[in-house]
Amino acid sequence: MGRRKTRTEALRGELLAVAGGLLETGGTGAVTTRAVAAGAGTSLAAVNELFGGKAGLVRALFAEGFARLAADLRALEPTGDPEADVLALALAVRSFARRAPHLHEVMFSRPFAEFRPDASDARAAEDIYAIVVGRVAAVLGPGRAPGTAKDAAIGLFATVQGLLALDASGLLAGAPETADRRFRSTVTAALRGLAATASEIPRPAAEEAP
Repeated sequence: MGRRKTRTEALRGELLAVAGGLLETGGTGAVTTRAVAAGAGTSLAAVNELFGGKAGLVRALFAEGFARLAADLRALEPTGDPEADVLALALAVRSFARRAPHLHEVMFSRPFAEFRPDASDARAAEDIYAIVVGRVAAVLGPGRAPGTAKDAAIGLFATVQGLLALDASGLLAGAPETADRRFRSTVTAALRGLAATASEIPRPAAEEAP
């Protein structure tokens, strides 16, 4: 059977799935445009036309990872307990990182030399950003200083990513239940600390609040 030549969205999705599978099983070195084309039974030209080369292919994986994570976070309905809601977000991010470590790496570790996100790529993370800032703002309360919800959300996300790196390397704990306890207690402590100091940090009057 000859190679398929039709450049459709269905073929684009199949190529993206093949690229994700290669990344998951073989690491970054396994992801080449030639290998992706072969895996989907199409031509190298089709990959280049649909994605603009390897950088575009990785960019699509980057965007897909954020879209999947955003869907996971949107599925978490507020419970009326703002602190518990933020912890639920952190646990959902951890679950995603464990289920799709290959996508998580593309999103946050920049493993491909061919792709470095620019300002336009930041849009892929906007849904996640809005959800996290909104939930953190609920913890800080209405009397917070301008901009502190954004600052606290970034600080909390950095904490989560650090914990995930330790978890992935086995340095967070040997036993799963200990790793879970440490993850939960550290996220909660970081959130409470950020909430306690949110109103104490002076902010420039012109700085926009989220």
